[in-house]
Amino acid sequence: MRRDKIVYSLCIGDIQDVAEEKLERKLNEQELKEVIEKVGDFISWTDAIENTFHDLRLTSEERVY
Repeated sequence: MRRDKIVYSLCIGDIQDVAEEKLERKLNEQELKEVIEKVGDFISWTDAIENTFHDLRLTSEERVY
């Protein structure tokens, strides 16, 4: 598999859906820019990946299929 393949992303619709659910309104352009700039600061990609390994019970020993 390509090393640079994107496996997860957020789109403006995702952000607006959460805004509508939590704020009961859509964000304006400036607010969207600010959220886009900061949202990555709150996503721990390492933790998300490690938690997935744990959930799948992956270990240092490779599975044989």
